[in-house]
Amino acid sequence: MRCFFLFFILTIFFSQCLSFQIVFTSDLHETLNVDGFGPAGLIEWLSGIDRDKTLVLDGGDLFDSKIQLPFVGDRRSSVLEYVKKVGYDAMVLGNHEYYFSHKWLQEYKKINKSLIGANVQDLEPFRIFDIDGVKIAVIGLTTIQHLANRVEYHNDLPKDPFESLRKVLETLPKVDYIICLNHLQHESDIKILESFPKIDLILSGHDHRGPELKKIQNSYLFEAASHAESIYLIDVDPIKKNVTYEKLKLPTNYILRDNTVGTLLLAGVLIGIFSILWVFF
Repeated sequence: MRCFFLFFILTIFFSQCLSFQIVFTSDLHETLNVDGFGPAGLIEWLSGIDRDKTLVLDGGDLFDSKIQLPFVGDRRSSVLEYVKKVGYDAMVLGNHEYYFSHKWLQEYKKINKSLIGANVQDLEPFRIFDIDGVKIAVIGLTTIQHLANRVEYHNDLPKDPFESLRKVLETLPKVDYIICLNHLQHESDIKILESFPKIDLILSGHDHRGPELKKIQNSYLFEAASHAESIYLIDVDPIKKNVTYEKLKLPTNYILRDNTVGTLLLAGVLIGIFSILWVFF
């Protein structure tokens, strides 16, 4: 009886020691602050927790670019400042990151050292983290759906995610837990878990269908929502193979700057000049 009790206590103790947390954001689309709340609040919130036991991950579509005109509503430098201050452990590209020029994306890959992508050229396919002796692999995958500028990118578009994942798993060092950080459609996430039972958890963006957590066989799929409320704290128990989550609503004073006002003033001046020319000539 004593042995059973001791075993029970030790199991609980080690389970608590080996569990870890993930802060997951996805599909923010440059929406870092709405009515004083948003993912920009992570900058301060993360300073109050134990980062050694927490992975901070992003599932892509950090940028937006709905207006395809030079300089109008361009918030990219401000978003990059946010990324630097948060200090993500791993991030993947979304299809919206392909909405700008090829030159810009190449620069973004160089600047943002957190980016990974098993099916993306010039990026590390995965990262391995050690949390209290638990080795966790995070593999990145990016969608081939809804990509802009296909002609400009031609040979630099994402490759087939399934074949890329297969190759990574064949060479991946021995780890205790495998996470796929995906920017893929829902059907692809399901297919991955059905085809690759080694994957313990998929954290996915792209479809904006969450927050939704479901268990598939012995693995979990968590899908994010989008924009300012797409911030989650995920608890993982690798011993019990259990995953739970809560949505975070974080206050922030962070102001996302853009140069729209300057652009509009310039546009107003140009319109005025053309109007005068039209009248007199």
